[in-house]
Amino acid sequence: MRVSVIVVALGLVVFALLPIFPRTETASTEIHPQAQPQRLLGEGAGTRPAGGGVGPTVMKISIPRLGLKDVPVPDGSTQSELDKIGIMHLSGTGYPWQKGSNTFIVGHRLGYLWTRTPYAFYRLNKMKPGDRIVIERGGKTYTFRVYDRIIVRPDDYWVTYPVPGRTTVSLQTCTPIPTFQYRLIVRGELVSS
Repeated sequence: MRVSVIVVALGLVVFALLPIFPRTETASTEIHPQAQPQRLLGEGAGTRPAGGGVGPTVMKISIPRLGLKDVPVPDGSTQSELDKIGIMHLSGTGYPWQKGSNTFIVGHRLGYLWTRTPYAFYRLNKMKPGDRIVIERGGKTYTFRVYDRIIVRPDDYWVTYPVPGRTTVSLQTCTPIPTFQYRLIVRGELVSS
């Protein structure tokens, strides 16, 4: 009887100590080496790996509600590029001339002293359904009408994906000032090209 009590006691001690020993298995890392979630760019955010764009393509954007007219929108994929230029088309997302695409454009709300286009999307929260977003490239004009406005977390990268059945543009900036904890997304649907 005494031996069985000691064995049970030792078993309980070993069982109680198991949680303090770290697991040595890293199956999720080995099975999913690219499982790190992508994050939306923004004020003070990390960088994002470059993603399958089709090379440098400079478009111009005009948004009457924001007072933007013919602002250059170069391609880019990193936080440092955004900090330098203030507004950019996220490499690896679509273009207006691609049917069913989501042209994803990121713009700083404030920017920095060295930012080429500071305050690009400072008033993005003022956009309303029906507002126009015009993108021009090489003499061709693409007009979008705003239909949606959402607030997401920085790790809600799904907002960069195409919207089924629509050709869209998505404008992204940080919100609220001064915390920049979330991302404001304004979406427009292509109405003429």
